[in-house]
Amino acid sequence: MKTKLIIPVLLSATLSGAALPPSPLPSKTLDHLFRAYWEHTLRTYPEFATVVGDGRYNDRLSDVSLGAIQKDFTWKRAFLAKLRAVPKKELVADQLLSRDVLDTLIQDQLDGARFRPWELPLSQMDGLHINFPQLFGSHPFKTEKDYRDYVSRLKAFPKSVDDTIANLRSGISHQNVPPKLVIQEVIRQVRPLCAGSTAMAPFLEPMNKCPDSIPTARQAELRKDVDAALKSAVTPAYARLLHFLEKEYLPSGRAEPGIWSLKDGEARYRYAIRHHTTSNLDAKTIHEIGLKEVARIETEMTAIGASLGFKDLTAFRAAVAKKQDLHPKDGAELVARYQGYVDGMAAELPKLFGRLPKAPLVVVPMEAFRAEGAAAADYNAGTPDGKRPGRFSVNTFKAESRTMLTCESTAYHEAIPGHHMQIAIAQELESVPEFQKHAPFTVFEEGWALYSERLPKELGFYKDPYSDYGRLNDEMLRAIRLVLDTGVHALHWTRAQMVDYFRAHGSMDEVDIQSETDRYIAWPGQALSYKIGQMKILELRDKAKQKLGPAFDLKGFHDCVLGGGALPLDLLERRVNAWMVECEGTK
Repeated sequence: MKTKLIIPVLLSATLSGAALPPSPLPSKTLDHLFRAYWEHTLRTYPEFATVVGDGRYNDRLSDVSLGAIQKDFTWKRAFLAKLRAVPKKELVADQLLSRDVLDTLIQDQLDGARFRPWELPLSQMDGLHINFPQLFGSHPFKTEKDYRDYVSRLKAFPKSVDDTIANLRSGISHQNVPPKLVIQEVIRQVRPLCAGSTAMAPFLEPMNKCPDSIPTARQAELRKDVDAALKSAVTPAYARLLHFLEKEYLPSGRAEPGIWSLKDGEARYRYAIRHHTTSNLDAKTIHEIGLKEVARIETEMTAIGASLGFKDLTAFRAAVAKKQDLHPKDGAELVARYQGYVDGMAAELPKLFGRLPKAPLVVVPMEAFRAEGAAAADYNAGTPDGKRPGRFSVNTFKAESRTMLTCESTAYHEAIPGHHMQIAIAQELESVPEFQKHAPFTVFEEGWALYSERLPKELGFYKDPYSDYGRLNDEMLRAIRLVLDTGVHALHWTRAQMVDYFRAHGSMDEVDIQSETDRYIAWPGQALSYKIGQMKILELRDKAKQKLGPAFDLKGFHDCVLGGGALPLDLLERRVNAWMVECEGTK
């Protein structure tokens, strides 16, 4: 799973006031609009600008006040009208694709505004309480100005917290609140950040790597400024947030876990499905797809178990759970296992791709402040210039209790040929507008990453049958998500029903079952994106193989899929169809 900070959904921002320059030529008008949107995005979401390597706004945080949010929607409505005024018939295919990508992005945000998403900004998966400390893994610390910008951001944090509390209070008044169990998880994450404990380590870490180019005396002054900002601004702001969460927000939390229990809950979930899958599939259809995929994967698991001498899947799962050599002795061994799979796959990439990423990748332990309750691993993108590498973070919390069964498939998902490869290539594209390089279509990004788990098997990877079983376990998790997400949010399942289904069909550790279940409750629709996206890529690949026959080129297909950046599924299909026509023309 890539962390959300990489590709934000820009629902909260300040009005840039930037004029949208007209031009007599459609292509020039379109280029102007693309640049105007990108500049607006960087100004209004300065954290995102930092992540993509643009340091002009490194001293700022986003304005999440209601007034700023309303202005941003006003700006986007006006912008969309200008974008749609550009005549489509005069655009070439690549321009039309970029235009339609941007249209989809903005229309989706405007469609979601009716549900007041700014009133639901916090969960254990996302929110300023955990995004703020993570930001400083991307913030540069090379010059004195970088450190001054850092202090400015620390001082700006209280306003972000106070505006967030105001939005949460507005949510209470509109009965637009999360389940109590989600609020309890957020409280658990915030509490350590209020007492100046070891959880504050991420904020202090920059001072431990102050470059020698900054004079020693000035380093001491900067350290004093950072300490003062933490004590006078950051810690008290977290304390205010905690007090509000415990005293006001938790008592207002809803009892039912499903989004159906909110006002317009059914419509909210339809929107969540469309937002996360870019499809018009309904909840019932997705639920049935999930049930069928669970059954298919269990059949393949049973076959592996039979090859190892087990009479049925139940016996195989029980034996795997007791197999001690599937557990690392410590976090270092876990990280090393992931690193080995990444290195092994890197050597084979030219067999599958014509275009390879230039950006470097590092495999590192996950930060301690967010490890408890986080996924087994995740990915943070590097900068397009390669100065900050992509980060594949491995969760080493209670490492000895974790299984290495799925290390191989997770390495391919998070690193290569999954998230790192897809995102790095998108950032390095020269023929698409900047906004398109960073388009936040989860169904493409996670669908590609899940597709990437299976792809290495075609090269002979997963030689260990237990590792191949681990691959199927990971695919099973994504199939289960189709069942559980629709179950809780559309079919009124209880949390207990979700856990029971997980235990019956999954092989995850109990701690992961609990955190995954709560994730689906907190993040309606997001978990659907993986399997829906993967199945679409596989469908398009099969379609191309059937249509092109011997002329089908797997490298060409992969380069086509990745060559437009992350796309909604309908535009991905349009791009692949055009590639097939081009291939037929060269027969």
